[in-house]
Amino acid sequence: MIRRLVWPALYLAFFCLFSWHLGGDGSPDQRAYHLYNGYAAMSGGRPQDIAPAGLQTYFYPGLDALYYRLLRALNNHPGGLSALLGIPYALAAVCVWRTGAAIVPRSWPGREALAGAAALFGLTGAAGFATLGTTMSEVVPGLPLLGAIALWVRRPGDLRLLGLAGLLAGLSVGLKLTELPVFLGLFVAVLASGMRRPGLALAQGAVFGAAGLCAALAVAGPWLVHNWQLTGNPVFPAYNDLFRSDLVDPGRWTDDRFKPHGLWHVLFYPAYWAFRESHAAIELNMHDPRMLAELAAIVLLLVRRAALPEARLLALAMLVAYALWEFEFGIYRYLTAPEALSGALILAALAAWVPRRAAVPASLALVVAGAAAAATTKYPWWDRALPARQAIVVNLPPIPPNALVVFLDRSALAYTIPFMPPSVTVIGADTNLVHPGSSGRLQARIAATIEHWQGPIWGFENGRNFPGLAAATLRFYGLRRAGGCQAITSNLEAEAGTACPLARASP
Repeated sequence: MIRRLVWPALYLAFFCLFSWHLGGDGSPDQRAYHLYNGYAAMSGGRPQDIAPAGLQTYFYPGLDALYYRLLRALNNHPGGLSALLGIPYALAAVCVWRTGAAIVPRSWPGREALAGAAALFGLTGAAGFATLGTTMSEVVPGLPLLGAIALWVRRPGDLRLLGLAGLLAGLSVGLKLTELPVFLGLFVAVLASGMRRPGLALAQGAVFGAAGLCAALAVAGPWLVHNWQLTGNPVFPAYNDLFRSDLVDPGRWTDDRFKPHGLWHVLFYPAYWAFRESHAAIELNMHDPRMLAELAAIVLLLVRRAALPEARLLALAMLVAYALWEFEFGIYRYLTAPEALSGALILAALAAWVPRRAAVPASLALVVAGAAAAATTKYPWWDRALPARQAIVVNLPPIPPNALVVFLDRSALAYTIPFMPPSVTVIGADTNLVHPGSSGRLQARIAATIEHWQGPIWGFENGRNFPGLAAATLRFYGLRRAGGCQAITSNLEAEAGTACPLARASP
């Protein structure tokens, strides 16, 4: 029993201490929408605001609300908050460790220790580890899904475990739709596990799928209904070509910048960042061979009938998940769950192909290769908060109650809203959703609100990062800076921007 606690204790110490070492969350998505969405969810939704966080204003805020609660409790203890955010990684590593132990034969020498090391290898990949301690992390919404996999691989045909696994996997999808490819990959594998008996396969698929759907709807269903009633599109603004909300232009409204194009690009996409630094699938340069090695291991498992059935089924699930990820996203962070399983699948492939007499030297060679890969990984480290007495510090000029604040350019300034008087109305006038002159009822509402506002108006901008955009927005709405501009300061970014009182421009 004590031996079983060694790896969990190691994971807990490692991830919590490393999260504390990295410092607070100053990531782009924290500034752009995570902090605001959590605050809005805890403040009655802030219906007076008009898309201050752009299209991300309409994302499901469940995890953001949880983070905001933690922030309010621990804002005066930034180190404690950072350490606490390492716990989901430790739990995820435990799930992957148990998965690895289940897909490697019991007779393999050092199976438990190798599976433990493989979990650490997977959870320190560039997709997941770089977001440790931040609200950008995909490990947090993916944790129930990794737990589902750890349960499922124990007995893939057990209907009771399938139901519980489906609930956990559906919970991940409800928390964040980016987990859907892995859920669907698992669903395909569940069907495949009973393919010799079609009736059983359908029963297993029905149990897993129905449980997952119920969990996802229980978590995100009320938010989807809210969005439908508010905008006419349950996943607004995504897939607006299908639901056609008239708030904005029709279109998919998805980020396709990182999708692979062309046959060779599609087939060998992970090779683009496995051997050299690349930003093919992410905004920052990174280099990591884990996904390429995992895909090779998946192929080796699928063609090797001697591999454990659980290992082959998991390989199939991750192959389907990866293909769906390429088709729908192409954003590397969204591969966090498959990446977490990379070490476990590589170990399973080794055990399937290497004779038992060569197990010890082969395992040692794998450990050395894994250590070398980990040591040479180039992480896309996201911005961290500057050291301060509080986790988040924002200093604004005295914005009067009942004022209107207009974000004049595309600066990520929604994180300042919790530090304004609650009665303030905030508008995102030039974002990734609307801009001056765009069509749709949302833009019309913005124009009407600014035109008819009777109280004080303030403009927030960051001219250094977006030169000229604020001036163009002011001209469009007939406004001007009235003097008395003051700097916005925060430990989330060194140069946050400027706040200026505004007045109507002369005719």
